[in-house]
Amino acid sequence: MVKDNSGAADKRNLNATLAKMHAIYGKRLKSEDYSAMLSCTTVADAAGYIKHNTYLRRLFADIDTDTIHRGNLENILRRSLMEIYVKLIRFEKIGGEFYNYKIIKTEIDEILICILHLNAGTTDHITTLPIYMNKYTSFDLMELAQVRSFTELMSLVAKTPYYDILKEFTPVIHEDGSTEHIDYAGAELKLRTYYGNRLLESLSAFDKAAQKELREFIGTQFDIINIINAYRMIRYFGMETGKVKARMIPIYTRIPEKKLNELFSAESEKDFLEKFSRTYYGRVVAEEGYDIHDPETSLLRYRLKAAKRVFSRAQSAPVAFYTFNYLQEIEIKNIIRIIEGIRYSLPSKEIAELLLV
Repeated sequence: MVKDNSGAADKRNLNATLAKMHAIYGKRLKSEDYSAMLSCTTVADAAGYIKHNTYLRRLFADIDTDTIHRGNLENILRRSLMEIYVKLIRFEKIGGEFYNYKIIKTEIDEILICILHLNAGTTDHITTLPIYMNKYTSFDLMELAQVRSFTELMSLVAKTPYYDILKEFTPVIHEDGSTEHIDYAGAELKLRTYYGNRLLESLSAFDKAAQKELREFIGTQFDIINIINAYRMIRYFGMETGKVKARMIPIYTRIPEKKLNELFSAESEKDFLEKFSRTYYGRVVAEEGYDIHDPETSLLRYRLKAAKRVFSRAQSAPVAFYTFNYLQEIEIKNIIRIIEGIRYSLPSKEIAELLLV
């Protein structure tokens, strides 16, 4: 009889995966790196610092940072996230559906960008497409760049789950041949909801402990997205109660829907902040010492701190994988914020306030 060593193999695989992620995370940018980049006065200087002083230097081995365009620099940084993501997937062979979440999110992001371009009548989608992901997506990104109508978009996604989601947003064509705008807000809500539900359903491949931890962290992400969006709608647009609720992603795992509905029904910014202070998130951001009157920044910083905590103690590959990739995304976004701030000559102090560290 052959001895079953699958348990030992799984343990070795887990240890290798965790070790790989912690090794990469250990090379992350430190406060002194951000300070050095904030002191740069040109995009070329910032790119030069990244090339010569950080673990990201490998991305710029063959790049002349003195002449690099801001857009190209940002694309290189974003591409690095996908490269790390793919490398880590090779360490993990179980729960394949879960490990596709970044690809699904990218597909949805690009479909929504395409809809924005269709509504605006512009055709420069190709300049922002992550073409390097074409080998992983369920439809051809190069073909997406050539889409000039909703009909063409539907033809492209005909064999994907996005077809049934998008068909209800088919724009009305009038007798004179003019076409109404695609309902972007409606399409975005349905696509984001599909993504969230599919991600949460994929957790069933893991043990109960990993499911619980991931469900809580992912649920927190959706709660925070909803709270921030509701705050923006009420503060900047004075949106009516019913309309705010209708724009929220209907995924609630950390706070009862009833409690969130009370928040979404706020009649003013002041009313919102008062109700927010009485929620679970209002209490925890206050306990962490964040400014409760700035819920957007406070919630994002709370989520970052939670991600660091979960990643540092993770005992399962999927939990570590998800939180690690989130931390990597935040780091790249910080670099891009610095680059954009330098490009538009913002004071370094103002740029620093936008960073999540």
